[in-house]
Amino acid sequence: MKLKGTTKIELTDVYTGKKEIYRDTNMVTKAVQQVFGTNIEGALFNINGTSTVNWSDHFLPICPHTIGGVLLFQDAIAEDENTIYAPSANQCIGYASNDVNATANVLRGSMNLTESKTTDKGYKFVWDFTTSQGNGTISAVCLTHKYGGVGYFGDTFDAGKRLLRMKDNAYSLDGIKANRYIDCVEVNFEGNYFISISMDTSGAILINKVRKCFCEIGLNFPLKELGDELLETHTLNPTVFINRYASSNYGYFDFHDGEDGYWYGFMGESNSSGNATVKWIKIKKSDFTFTEGTWTLNDVQIYQLGSHGSYGSQPYRSVQSVLRNGYLYMMKYDRTGMYKVNANNVADITWVPFGFTTNFSTGYYGGTQIFKLGDRILGSDFNICADDTVIHTINYGDYSYICTPFFRYGPYAITFGRYNYSGMTVYKTLWLVSPYIASINNLSTSVIKTADKTMKITYTVEEA
Repeated sequence: MKLKGTTKIELTDVYTGKKEIYRDTNMVTKAVQQVFGTNIEGALFNINGTSTVNWSDHFLPICPHTIGGVLLFQDAIAEDENTIYAPSANQCIGYASNDVNATANVLRGSMNLTESKTTDKGYKFVWDFTTSQGNGTISAVCLTHKYGGVGYFGDTFDAGKRLLRMKDNAYSLDGIKANRYIDCVEVNFEGNYFISISMDTSGAILINKVRKCFCEIGLNFPLKELGDELLETHTLNPTVFINRYASSNYGYFDFHDGEDGYWYGFMGESNSSGNATVKWIKIKKSDFTFTEGTWTLNDVQIYQLGSHGSYGSQPYRSVQSVLRNGYLYMMKYDRTGMYKVNANNVADITWVPFGFTTNFSTGYYGGTQIFKLGDRILGSDFNICADDTVIHTINYGDYSYICTPFFRYGPYAITFGRYNYSGMTVYKTLWLVSPYIASINNLSTSVIKTADKTMKITYTVEEA
């Protein structure tokens, strides 16, 4: 299905009645195609009685659900059909969904329910922004999922719509196999495998490569608990990166994919005063050689860098730090900001203040307290853009049973975790990352929306 779209933006001065009208056409990205054409691990099928979300509620008809919101950006966006998320440095100054905004949110407009309607070949969207809504310079207008238009990647009114739980699947595994999922650090979707890195009760590091039918299924592979195969295991015995709690079956560490040909491990306990001590290890992916060492960070107080426990029995993991573009982000002990440290040059350390005290919350059974989506770092009540601008959002931490980073592929992401304490149950979740850009409409002339003007956006989408 090929789509085309046109926009008309009308600004009306509330004092003089003068109108400004801007008309443009758009290009369509692969976002909608990927929503319907990407079926990670067959998760969109009803396999062995598992269930998915109700497509009629969230996706169909395509307009006004899969395409049901609008995003307004300060800067133009590169016109590439494979670009389905805007870079975080490009400020989103306004958005709207397929409903009326009943909140005081000045970023969010409302759909005009009277004028929006189906057409012979598609759909006519009409969104209204009052004098207080969507103010700023608009250089690009993009269509998105209806939930993307509610709060984008989170604001002070809503942060729960950025990720839609598509499907949850829980099943029993022995503890060793469960560790492979819970300690996952890297997923290669098209290569159909994932990498997990664990530390056992002797302090050894175990690197496992596990076959998984993410995009292709083998002839003899089901898509539930038997649908994996251990391909490789490598054991490393560090001399500096030592977990002093190994024999007690827990520790304060985590491993990260550096996305630069290396995996990194960091180990550090919370300290409320004085200097922070962080052990580190850097592992080369191609041959498993490693270097390691210790940082002493003067007058730095950190929140623990991660938490693991119960290796080989009922494992759990809490993700409490994140590695982005070669920098480790560590929460300050009092939760008022994050330290940003170059993973390869400890002298390169900066402070990223929040301007508030974060809740830094999570769900049950371990938990992911901080994660990346593209070039963004997200927590329960904050969003750190690529340039380290911090956006305060409403507190939202409904990531129960999630123990890994979010691994994104197209408009979807997957996570692994555990479900309960009475037995070892692996918990897999498929998510829709809703603020995708389904179209890119770079305006020939940037529109400046000010508090003395209302704005009406008419966006018509048709099958070409």
